[in-house]
Amino acid sequence: MRIKTNLIVVILIGLALTGIAINSYVRHYQGGEIYEAANHAYGLLVKGFNVTITAKTTDGRTVDGTLLSVRGSTIFVVINGTTYTVGGPQATKEDIRAKMIRVIYRGKVYLYEVNPLTGRGSEVFSKLIPEQYYSVRYSGKIYIDGNITPTEIGRLKYQADYMTYGSITIDHLGSNGAIITANMVPVQYLIEHLGNYTVYTYGTLNVNSEERNLPLKLLEVRSP
Repeated sequence: MRIKTNLIVVILIGLALTGIAINSYVRHYQGGEIYEAANHAYGLLVKGFNVTITAKTTDGRTVDGTLLSVRGSTIFVVINGTTYTVGGPQATKEDIRAKMIRVIYRGKVYLYEVNPLTGRGSEVFSKLIPEQYYSVRYSGKIYIDGNITPTEIGRLKYQADYMTYGSITIDHLGSNGAIITANMVPVQYLIEHLGNYTVYTYGTLNVNSEERNLPLKLLEVRSP
């Protein structure tokens, strides 16, 4: 008889120095429940949660990766900068055959409104990073002043589109600058690639953290 093990473990750890309680959630799935695991993980991802996938493989290994995306019953994870696919124990096309999967996520997601900001990219986007967070993702219009090259925009787009759950749309690219639209792009990527340019931007910010910790207008709080 098949036994479902959709067990949720919630760990509350009080940190005396910071006074922050860490809410860590772990949901376990047998490998045959790959569809349930994929759907649950993807539902968290689109809400803005940073999701870790731990897979116990059919050959006895334990593999940890950051959730990138889901396609059907296939889970895409990033491990040390490389994308791998995870399937059930009978998988034939996926890189990893899992007999057990853990979906791990923490805190809540705080959605903030970002009013227009302008200045050097490194300074503008650094203002959007709180002291404590699991992930910080930005969505909005970004106007870039200066001679930014197609190569630099291409590197940013590749990272956003293929190395994380997010995307960059190039609206305009010319000799005097560029206009792009970011969708759920990690702020660290924006600092890395746009830090040396003057930018003007506005949009929304998804912060996966334990508490509200930015002086911005709060639009929504998302629970798991």
